[in-house]
Amino acid sequence: MRGTLRTIGLLAVVVAAAFGYVHLAENKGYPLKPGTAAPAFRLPALAGGEVDFASYRGRAVVLNFWATWCPPCVTEMPSLERLHRVLGPEGLAVVTVSADEDEAELRRFVSEKGLTLPVLRDPGGRAVASVYRTTGYPETFIVDRAGVVREHYVGPSEWDTETALAHFRTLLGAPAAR
Repeated sequence: MRGTLRTIGLLAVVVAAAFGYVHLAENKGYPLKPGTAAPAFRLPALAGGEVDFASYRGRAVVLNFWATWCPPCVTEMPSLERLHRVLGPEGLAVVTVSADEDEAELRRFVSEKGLTLPVLRDPGGRAVASVYRTTGYPETFIVDRAGVVREHYVGPSEWDTETALAHFRTLLGAPAAR
């Protein structure tokens, strides 16, 4: 009888600890979930001025967090640029947020790679990356025209494959929710 009660008590403690861990994991330190409203932000643009993310409302957005010192980020950047060039004219906004502290290095990289997509600055990932609760780089959020996070990707991707382009065109064709 005592052994059974001890087992039940131990099981109760394990279940309570598991529920506590899941609760903390869902509310702290993990990225925004699909279905969550994309947080508003304002950041300086590498090209000058500030960009208010709210100005993209009504457009589908690929929001990519990256840094020049991140090899997977460097690898995926050309496909993000091609996505920007192909679907930007159709209404897709490809917006990048760089965590680079060294603005001169960031400018050199952007120039060397011929990037034309918007590059916003969040040095050290202390402002917006923390609000989006990114866990590493690269990390990408797909935001629909109503400003809701629809998808979340960790790690590099090829953003301009035929399958990806078709997917984004479908997203572009969806009416904005009110």
